[in-house]
Amino acid sequence: MKAFRRTLYLTHRWLGIGMGLLMAGWCASGLVMLWHTWPQPEEDALRRVPAEIHWPAILPELAGLDSTKRFQAFQINMVGQEPVLTLTPQEGPPFALDLRTGHAGRITPEDAATSAIRYARAIGAQGRPVFDGLTTDDQWVLDTHGRENGFYRFLFPDAARTQVYVSSLTGEVMQATTRSTRLWAWVGAIPHWLYPAVLRKHPAVWSDVVILLSGTGVFLTVTGLWIGVLRLRRAAPFTPYKGWHGVHHLSGAVFGVLALLWVTTGLLTMSPAGLFQSNPNAIRPLRVTGTVTDAEIHQVLSRLISAAPPGCTGIKTTFLNSKVFMQITEQTADGPMSRRLDEALKPAPLTAEQIRQPLQSAGLLKTPDDLTFLTQADAYYFSRPTHRRHFPVWRAQAADGTLTYLDGQSGAVQTILDGPARRSRWLVYGFHDLDFQAGLRRTLMHRSIAVPLLCGVFCVFLSGAMIGIRRLRRTSLRAAGRA
Repeated sequence: MKAFRRTLYLTHRWLGIGMGLLMAGWCASGLVMLWHTWPQPEEDALRRVPAEIHWPAILPELAGLDSTKRFQAFQINMVGQEPVLTLTPQEGPPFALDLRTGHAGRITPEDAATSAIRYARAIGAQGRPVFDGLTTDDQWVLDTHGRENGFYRFLFPDAARTQVYVSSLTGEVMQATTRSTRLWAWVGAIPHWLYPAVLRKHPAVWSDVVILLSGTGVFLTVTGLWIGVLRLRRAAPFTPYKGWHGVHHLSGAVFGVLALLWVTTGLLTMSPAGLFQSNPNAIRPLRVTGTVTDAEIHQVLSRLISAAPPGCTGIKTTFLNSKVFMQITEQTADGPMSRRLDEALKPAPLTAEQIRQPLQSAGLLKTPDDLTFLTQADAYYFSRPTHRRHFPVWRAQAADGTLTYLDGQSGAVQTILDGPARRSRWLVYGFHDLDFQAGLRRTLMHRSIAVPLLCGVFCVFLSGAMIGIRRLRRTSLRAAGRA
């Protein structure tokens, strides 16, 4: 038993030297992320980017549309001088067509620059942008939807050093950063998520590294708790240690369980061995939306060209049960306004009856009464610092508990939460983010609880790192003296 304890102490000591600073960094970066998260484009500015669509006189022959394909979505928007149709097949990557010529391919950087400039002017950035190439693995787009198609990067010479990323497929602004948001990410989200591009652009390697390091952190914390209990005294000062050792022992006794909880839930966010991993087929939006043929798309496009609403700045489809519905955005004196139209371009406001049938057919609605209209967050659908949710939404509950959320205006599937996703919301993210109820998600309440707890856990890891650094220093001095 004595030999086992000795081995336990030595293992904890030497692991702590290597892991202490990393785990202290996780706590410090977590504190930063309470105020500054991952850079994101401003939503108000994004709404000012679309320009009025200039429709061609006739519909050209469209490359890539044939009777063998089915499509799950399409959208139309104006990029510079080019009206762009972006199609998403049921199988394979999305592709874009120039509605003037019908030709497929990327939009030009010159047309993409128009979107970047409109966004920059909306946030107050001035000057002409410098085109900085096409990227798929830039530090700031590694987790951005559609990056595999490539984003054009534009640099602005304003005081904030704004960078704007425009999709080479759709011409939409997908990401925007400033010198300030990039700096805060380097001391917040990047060290917290182990997100440097050199690692993150290799998803499998990144996942393995995070699992390995966080798993080591779990082992280190468990051994520390065990040693701490063995060495804890019943009377003041409760510890036989002094200095950094005493701080480490007492702070570990108070905050050690919380440290273990945070490190363990951090590990579980990676779904090691498939734990808490959703079934891809169960959460596919196609279960609700269905697909349409090229002939149906041709028919809708012909109607749009001949009778599109004036002032139209964007069209996005939302299929329901393989029927075409469109969300059309129009520029008005009061700002952008959206309307939902059917395939005949007639107004089609979304109703409960329209979505019940496809939900029931997909097995995502238990009874008609399990469809609920939400105007505010519930226990599963709410905004996070890195993911803003929009309301109102329809929530459908299936017999197995699966929750489906659809946009209250367009009917677009926002998210589908199966059993693993619902369990991870409580057992993983509930503990890791401290957001079990709406009150805890309020900014002031969340910070008032998280800051002292993070500081306590930070003290555990920092003191452990200091002990390790001092021991290494003494060891090196002894070795130098013997030499």
